[in-house]
Amino acid sequence: MLDIDINALEQAIAAAKAVLKDGLVASDIWDRESGLSLAGYNSRPEAVALFNQLTYEISDTLSGSNFPALNRYYLLDVDGDNTIVVQRHGEDLMSGMLLDATRVNLGILVSVVMPRLTAAVAAAQHNDDQIAELEELANAGR
Repeated sequence: MLDIDINALEQAIAAAKAVLKDGLVASDIWDRESGLSLAGYNSRPEAVALFNQLTYEISDTLSGSNFPALNRYYLLDVDGDNTIVVQRHGEDLMSGMLLDATRVNLGILVSVVMPRLTAAVAAAQHNDDQIAELEELANAGR
């Protein structure tokens, strides 16, 4: 069973919303094993399950193609001026955000929001060794 502070995950999403404002359309943080959302804003349970599956398929495709492995995240440019970002948080958790690309600055997303979300999720996982390293990464993005 995961040792996760769900309230801390909710706060992480609220912090992302505070920076992205109306640019954040929906967001979830989920358990990779079950594919179930643990925290969210305008949650999309179907999307969580499907992006969980898609991430495994991308990883398998990269491996089978002798490409470098999927690392921390991937971005998708989709119809309607939207962007999707999916982040892997270790072996246990993932997060996804549906963004209005006309309202989100990509530099702020990649340099500020994503590192802060990574650090906040690590803190919620009660993994002290990883927290210090990720906080340093988040502070470097300021």
